[in-house]
Amino acid sequence: MSSSSFLLSPRVSGTGEKECSPLTAPALVSAEDDAQSDTCTVPKLLKQINAMHTKEASRASELLGFAGQCSIILDPINLVTCVYRLARLYTGIRHPEARQAWKAELNESPSFQVLLRTIQSHMLAAQIYSQEVKGIDARCVSNLIWALVKLDLALEAGCIGNEVILSISPLVLRLLGQSSPQGLANLLWAYAKLVEPPLEVISAIMSQMTDMLSRDQTGSLFDAQALSNSIWAVAHARSKLANFDALCGPPGSVSAFLVAIAISANTMLKSLYTRLDLAHLSAFLNNVEQRFSCQALVNIVWSFSTILGEECGQHPVITQLFLNSRKEAIIRLRATYAALQTQQSWVYHLPGGFNEQALSNVVYAYEKAGLLDRELLQWVFSVATLRLDRRDAPPSFKPQELCTLLRATHLEICEPQPFLSKLARIVQTMPWIVRNWSSSELNELSRALGLLQPSLMAQQQQQAQAQQQAHHQAHRQAQQQAQMQAQHQAQMQAQQQAQMQAQQQAASAALPLLGMTATGTAFDIQLLLQANALLSSAGMDGGMNGGGMNGGMNPNMNPNWAAEMLAAHVQQMALQQAIARQLNAAAAAVHPYGGRAGVGGTMSQQQPMSSNDAQQALQALRGLNLNSAARPTYMLPQAPASWS
Repeated sequence: MSSSSFLLSPRVSGTGEKECSPLTAPALVSAEDDAQSDTCTVPKLLKQINAMHTKEASRASELLGFAGQCSIILDPINLVTCVYRLARLYTGIRHPEARQAWKAELNESPSFQVLLRTIQSHMLAAQIYSQEVKGIDARCVSNLIWALVKLDLALEAGCIGNEVILSISPLVLRLLGQSSPQGLANLLWAYAKLVEPPLEVISAIMSQMTDMLSRDQTGSLFDAQALSNSIWAVAHARSKLANFDALCGPPGSVSAFLVAIAISANTMLKSLYTRLDLAHLSAFLNNVEQRFSCQALVNIVWSFSTILGEECGQHPVITQLFLNSRKEAIIRLRATYAALQTQQSWVYHLPGGFNEQALSNVVYAYEKAGLLDRELLQWVFSVATLRLDRRDAPPSFKPQELCTLLRATHLEICEPQPFLSKLARIVQTMPWIVRNWSSSELNELSRALGLLQPSLMAQQQQQAQAQQQAHHQAHRQAQQQAQMQAQHQAQMQAQQQAQMQAQQQAASAALPLLGMTATGTAFDIQLLLQANALLSSAGMDGGMNGGGMNGGMNPNMNPNWAAEMLAAHVQQMALQQAIARQLNAAAAAVHPYGGRAGVGGTMSQQQPMSSNDAQQALQALRGLNLNSAARPTYMLPQAPASWS
């Protein structure tokens, strides 16, 4: 027995007898309370049926058991509600295998067959007698047809669901005037899902909806989901029937219906005034989803592009619809992108935002209409890249959805490399996700990933060029540094040469001084000391020897000027020395009187310096270190104060 066999099987007690569930117990519909009046019984039965609306698929057996036991007293609206609740239970099953097993057991259930035949007999009776039957109205008929299609019981010719729907079509036409906008949209969607949609019924529904939309000035009569289901139904039925536009009503009726849908959708989109709120992403996505769902937004443009193709850009109203939808789609793509960047689990289960199917459909719609632009496609690729990079589960893209995006990579509208690179890494790390792909899908994947090869080659060329440029730049910097070092060395050599020339000029200027020392018979050594001090005060640090003229000259000082100043000063001092000698000679001629020489005593007469003494003085002069701190071992008397 399959895992879902318990869904429709009655429970068995320990003694082997069938056990009634609490909901099917007779006590819930007691004769004391409900048999007295039909007006009392029906509402209570309907309340119990509605209470069984739950996501637990196991409640299907209880619902069918309840309908079987109470079929005698249930009116058509109660019976249809049972089928409607079964459809709700079926849509709540997410796993494909469980859905298939659940539907198979439902078809084989005798209780379900009896339920459908009972409903069909009530509908035929109302249709034959052309009178109002209690419980059978437009809403009841619409819910029945929608439920049978939702249960996948009318998608094949000859099955019981398809038979019931076609048999009550005249009753549907008779009740169209009483149908609500939501009921009309459900009917149009359900009939379009049939294998052979009845054109007469579809044409009548479209005409009724066109009249209602043309009278709706506020755009509030139909909601976004009703508009989406209606335009999708026309696109789906049109793909099944040849010459659909010519056979479906009077000429121009299909175009009038499309324009009416576009006007109403434009009105609703303009009234949204959506403002992106990145600070409260979850609340923002929930809010916009309730006002105009992302699925409805995408399905509307998808349906128009499927019906008209590139002609969408030739109709002003439909073109404006695509522009308004694009604006709203980009806002929601940005919100979805920001939410996915948080990498939180709630993002992948949130009903709002762009999921994998919406990404695929919006690209298909705008590309087929010839209105796909760079910004829209770039945001789609950005969101798709984050959708691929799920950490809690493998990517949820179906092969067909991915192939739609892969075909868009060849449009050369924007750069698809980040999306393709992410997909290539996913396929490399999880190859099993493409194991069940068809050959055409694998070819599409291979062809798209081939776009990465030129990109990789270009990237490698860019890296090589960057490395070459870096090498050239380093070489140029090395050359510049070498040139700077060479210039610095040249400057240093020039400065050294200038210093040497200055030293040579200073030495040349000092030669007459040394000559005067050698030839002067009575030259005072104190004269040279004062000359050396003069050189130090003029900027020649350390005097003429060592740190003076030979290496201590101020480079900013003109050596010729220093030499000229020194020569002038020496000449002045020589004249003062000659005058001093004459004064000493005159003083020696005067007869001294008492005391020591020069202090009232006998003054000794100075004798001229002999040649031997001059030679010794010259040698002593050459051996002196004429610095301001060094002094000869013998000190001469200071010159008179009048000399300075």
